[in-house]
Amino acid sequence: MKFKQLFSLKKINWKKFLKTGVSAGKFFSQKGNNFENLLKRYAIYSPEQTTVRLAPTKRMFSNTQLRFISSGLQARVYKIRDMDWVVKEGRWDLDLNFFGDTKLPLSASLSSKLLSLFSFTFLPSRREILRQYKAYLKFVQYFGYFTNPNDYYHPNLELIYNAQKNIRDSLLFYKDDLESYYKIKLNPKIDELLVSDTKYHNFLPKEYLLIGQSISPENKNKDTFFIVQQFIKGNLLHDEDIQKLDIKIRKQMVLLIYLILLMNMQIHIVPDTRPRYPILQIGNWLMKTDNIIVNNDNVKFIDTRWFWDTKANFIKKGAVIPSMIINLAKLNINEILKNV
Repeated sequence: MKFKQLFSLKKINWKKFLKTGVSAGKFFSQKGNNFENLLKRYAIYSPEQTTVRLAPTKRMFSNTQLRFISSGLQARVYKIRDMDWVVKEGRWDLDLNFFGDTKLPLSASLSSKLLSLFSFTFLPSRREILRQYKAYLKFVQYFGYFTNPNDYYHPNLELIYNAQKNIRDSLLFYKDDLESYYKIKLNPKIDELLVSDTKYHNFLPKEYLLIGQSISPENKNKDTFFIVQQFIKGNLLHDEDIQKLDIKIRKQMVLLIYLILLMNMQIHIVPDTRPRYPILQIGNWLMKTDNIIVNNDNVKFIDTRWFWDTKANFIKKGAVIPSMIINLAKLNINEILKNV
C-alpha cells in the first residue's frame, strides 16, 4: 500500500462546517479523528512561500476549548480539552525569564529590529516561520524515526523515513569521525548501544504546522504560526535526576546527546536546550532544560523550532550558547554511559 493511500483524507465538507455556528469543541467531540484530518488539510508541508495558505484558526481553536498551560520565548502553549493535543501559538510579544518567576517584558518589535542588523529574527512573520520549518525538516531526519504511519504525517513521509533510517543505521560508523571532530574519547559502552534497538528510538511527537490569525489577545489578531503537537505525558527533564531514571531512559538520553553531536558535526545545527532559568542555570544548558520530556517509556523533544546555526554570524549563532551545549553534551554523554 502506498503512503498516499494510507493518508487519504475522508471527504468532509469543511467549507460547510466552518460557516456553521457549531462550536469546534462540539464538532471535535462528535467527529473524533476529523480534527486531525482538518489539521492535515491546512498544514504546511514545505518551506516554500508558494505553498502557504492561511488556516481558519479562529474557528478551529475555539477559546472555550483551550486551556492555557504556559508561555515560552516564542509561543504560548494551550491544551485542547478532552484531546491529546497541545497548541503552540507564535508570540508577537516578548518577555524574558532570567532569575526565576520574575519576567522582564520587552518591546518585541524593537528587539527584532535591533537583532535583524545581525540577520537574526524571531518574530513569527511568514518568512521566519518557513525558515524555522526548513530547519525543522533537517532536525526531523536526525531525531525522528517514523516507522508507523500513525507516528507522523507528511506527504513525503517515505523520503523522510529513508533519511532517518540511513542516519540511524550508520551511527557506529560515524563514531571515529565524531571523536576526532570533538577531540573526545567516548566510553566503549556506546558501541553496543549504537547497534542495539535503542538506536531506532523516536524522539519527536507528531505535529502539524499551521499559519493563521492569532487567538490570544496579546497578539492582536496578527497572523502567526500554530504548532499542533501530540500531548506527551511525563516530567520535564529539568525536574529529573538522570541517574535515577530507568536504564532504558538513560540509554535514550545517551542516544539523544550523540545525535546532538552528530547533527552539529554534519550540518552545523544545534537544537535549543536552554534551562528554565538561563542566568541562574547558565552552567547547565542541557540537562536542566524544559524542552525535553521524559516518562517511564520515552524521551521526547517538545521544543522543535529553535535551532542555533553554528556557521552563522556571532549573534545569529547564539554567541557562546551552542558551544556551551556542545561542551555539556561531551561531558554528559560519558557520565551517563558509566551507568548503562
